[in-house]
Amino acid sequence: MKKGRSIIGIFLFLMIASLLVVGLLTVLFQNNSTNNEEKSELKKESLHIVAIGDSLTQGVGDTSNSGGYVPIVADLLKETDNYKEVTTSNYGKSGDRSDQILERFYESEDIQEDIASADIVVLTVGGNDIIQTLKQHLLTVTKENFLIPEATYKENLTTLLSAFKKVNPEVQLYVFGIYNPYSIYFPEITEMETIAGEWNETTKEVVNETENATFLPIADLFNPSLKHEEKKDVLINEEEAKEQAISNPYLYEEDLFHPNEAGYQLMSEVLFQAIVAE
Repeated sequence: MKKGRSIIGIFLFLMIASLLVVGLLTVLFQNNSTNNEEKSELKKESLHIVAIGDSLTQGVGDTSNSGGYVPIVADLLKETDNYKEVTTSNYGKSGDRSDQILERFYESEDIQEDIASADIVVLTVGGNDIIQTLKQHLLTVTKENFLIPEATYKENLTTLLSAFKKVNPEVQLYVFGIYNPYSIYFPEITEMETIAGEWNETTKEVVNETENATFLPIADLFNPSLKHEEKKDVLINEEEAKEQAISNPYLYEEDLFHPNEAGYQLMSEVLFQAIVAE
């Protein structure tokens, strides 16, 4: 009898001990799971991007009418799973020069309020300033004709970035450079390449003097004859590159100036890489 009671006692002890261990492990697992969820939630934040500028921000050339690079970069950021949500506002207006973008900012309370609450502001500017000078001088244009417009552009850009920072000191700014869309069609006209390069250096200088601001160079982005890693699936060899030169796969066929969907994809990838690198 004593031996039977002893066996029963041991059995009951083991059962109780097992239940305690299981209960303890369950509590620890639930606590750990809750902590992981809380940590995950802490990592995920909402991100609001405000895009402002000219036709490149509006998305001219994007035949899907989705808004150019803006929705593409939002989708890329969502895919990282680092944010609860990514929202965007697009204040792009085709034809706007730097002074007109600045004027719109000052006149629109909506734009000011949106930038005040934004995490990121992206700007495209400068292309129409150059085009205005080209139109004024046409066939007589020289490099000297761009000196005063470039100085004015620099002043406008400096004021614009300062205005953004005034309403939102913590905002992260990204400024796209400009590009010469005719470089592969008229490679013999080197003046435009030189002017675009100088204006990009001016833009970069202003951006580098602004806190939490990043310059995004795209001067060579739409040139299919260059072998970028991003384009290795499009261009295979030099012979194919020459064939593509007449029909640029990154520019809108209607004007051969603005990016098409593929071009805006490239722009969005440049911006995306800059954002995730911060």
